[in-house]
Amino acid sequence: MFDDTVIKGRLDPVGSGPSSYARLQTNGTAILISPDPVSRTMLAKALEAQHTAIASVATAYPNYNTIVTLADTECDAILVELDTDSDTALDVVEAICARKPAATVMVYSGRSDAHLVMASMRAGAREFLSGVIAPDVLSEALLRASARRIEVGVKRTQGKSLVFWGAKGGCGVTTLATNFAMALRRESGSEVALADLHPQLGEVSVLMGLTPRFTIADALQNPSRLDGDFVQTLLTEHRSGVSVLAAPDTYTLPAAPEGRTVGKLVELVGSRFPYVVVDAGLGLGHCAEALFRSATTVYLVTQADIPSLRNCQRLISYLSDFPGVSIELVINRFEPRKMEFDEERMNKAIGMPAKWKVPNDYAGARRAANAGTPLENERSPIWDVLKTMARAAAGKLPEGDTKKGFKLFG
Repeated sequence: MFDDTVIKGRLDPVGSGPSSYARLQTNGTAILISPDPVSRTMLAKALEAQHTAIASVATAYPNYNTIVTLADTECDAILVELDTDSDTALDVVEAICARKPAATVMVYSGRSDAHLVMASMRAGAREFLSGVIAPDVLSEALLRASARRIEVGVKRTQGKSLVFWGAKGGCGVTTLATNFAMALRRESGSEVALADLHPQLGEVSVLMGLTPRFTIADALQNPSRLDGDFVQTLLTEHRSGVSVLAAPDTYTLPAAPEGRTVGKLVELVGSRFPYVVVDAGLGLGHCAEALFRSATTVYLVTQADIPSLRNCQRLISYLSDFPGVSIELVINRFEPRKMEFDEERMNKAIGMPAKWKVPNDYAGARRAANAGTPLENERSPIWDVLKTMARAAAGKLPEGDTKKGFKLFG
């Protein structure tokens, strides 16, 4: 099942051999994670012999907060020793790869074990080093890591990931996310992708009047094929200019998707689009963590009723574990005259004020949904709010606003 090349030191395809990397510099940077002092000393010496600077050394397997810091550190490779506790080490590898799918994670074990190689591959490791590491094996692995980092740095764009998440079902998340994406495409003038991350019953394609040939199921069922070209084939172009990654149009009960797959999928879409709008379903479960790690902004959608607000408070507490995420609270179907409590009490109960208040226009939203057309066609007041949200996401002032400055007349 495994050839000698894989067992001796790599998970990547063999390629054309060392000569294809000869023009690259051997100097690089690496992070070393090894609780075992003997292995740690040996690995550090091996890296130093390759003129690789060690940016950080972890003498224990890191917790979640430390993993976030390590994954966000700029380096060519992260080397994780497996032998102290292979299960914990593989959890660390998977967490790093979920946080930063483009990272080159290498693993080391004193023994060549086929099952351990397979487990490392599933966790996301790109290189498997074992036993006494031959200098040329480590050199080639580090050169591949350096080449991969250069390639990612050249090709990758810093797309914004804008996630819509509901406090509970029926909050109108899909309607808001879909129309927000169309408004963002127009207001920003940039390309926008809309991902319907409902593994079962998504509604984005219905609201946009689309019949997609491929869906997110094709991505989640083929994680080994995930790359930029494959993801591009899954997108469906809408007449608004928004590229849609739709949910399946048939009801199935597939195996729960892996968090690493969801994180990699969103990152691949983000590498090709300046803006990625995500309609995130509550059914994602633990996969939501990978989504929120890469999110720029989470629009938390709720309604002004006790069950929704109670859930909203809990979700805000959960999202606080992701320090890089901006949370913007959206009150949907907002009718101040029919509220049973005032806004001050509501804000105090939630723990943050609502940034956006979307008026109730159930009739207009229903007509747009039945026709598969934007809310703009219904002249809905909902569209006006979403257009303002889109301008803010694109870094523009609301329409009619001007920058502060001197004026000739008061």
